[in-house]
Amino acid sequence: MFALLQNHATGMPTLDAEADFRRARRRHAAARVGRWVTRRSDWRHPRTLDDPAVRLGGLPRMQVVPLAAIVGTLEPTLHFDACFRPASNLVRRRWERIALAHRRGVALPPIELIKRPDGYYVLDGRHRVSVARALGHPDIDARVTGARPQP
Repeated sequence: MFALLQNHATGMPTLDAEADFRRARRRHAAARVGRWVTRRSDWRHPRTLDDPAVRLGGLPRMQVVPLAAIVGTLEPTLHFDACFRPASNLVRRRWERIALAHRRGVALPPIELIKRPDGYYVLDGRHRVSVARALGHPDIDARVTGARPQP
């Protein structure tokens, strides 16, 4: 019940998904201004797993991962900030489709993550992570693979 109030549900999922995106973009803009005012040198974009010697280790396993534990992506992206808020309107259509699926209760495939000592990195599913965070979900279903350095 409180999740619906937090996400400003109107009963029209399409309009709610559009409003969710606008709200997430405003949060990105507010965070950007906050970083500028406080002169913090936070990451502007998600961390990347830039170690080219990383190999996936073992078989992927399904698990529920706290969204707060996801710290970055495998490849760099300019479309999301460090908290996976949309930093560009280029992701709008896809983001809204995923938000609409969440609002309608449609099951989405699990995201794919690499587990590292400092947190999880997204192989596939940046948009789903962004939407889940914006809608206030505490965790997400994921296929997790460990990573180990190459010998």
